[in-house]
Amino acid sequence: MLIELSKLVDDRANIDQVYVQSELDLADERVELADDVTVQATVRRKSAQIEVEGSLQTVVQVECDRCLKPVRLPVKADFSLEYLSKTDYEARQVAELTEEEMEVSVFEGDAIDLDEIVREQILLFVPGRLLCIEDCKGICSTCGGDLNSAECGCATTESDPRWAALKKLKSSE
Repeated sequence: MLIELSKLVDDRANIDQVYVQSELDLADERVELADDVTVQATVRRKSAQIEVEGSLQTVVQVECDRCLKPVRLPVKADFSLEYLSKTDYEARQVAELTEEEMEVSVFEGDAIDLDEIVREQILLFVPGRLLCIEDCKGICSTCGGDLNSAECGCATTESDPRWAALKKLKSSE
């Protein structure tokens, strides 16, 4: 959905949008939508700057990083973003950007893509590492069995070859 800035009434618009699961592609093979996405946002124009504030709710499915079981993760994210048009940004360009200017996004044309905002906020909410349970044991490196459900009985005497030199040193003492 494009937020057309020329159609803002009194330089403001309220947006209530529901994306069905198949309507929004997260472009991340690790994260999959498990529910519709509900978005509520307010768009305000303040001179050359556009502010987008809002919240979204959904549920995503992510694989556990150790055992690869699917994990459902409820997402409730609030966001506050500032935008400048490309021409206004280039006009303000100075030799060094301030910390405040680093937080401003740039857009081209007369519209801001709400889909991109939603996609970005969902992906920012998902942690870089996710476990199904805190003490997940993962999968067996030999047979691929889930070690959370049962011990597989595979031999676990293999050690990391990078430690072999230290093991020899210890055994020679």
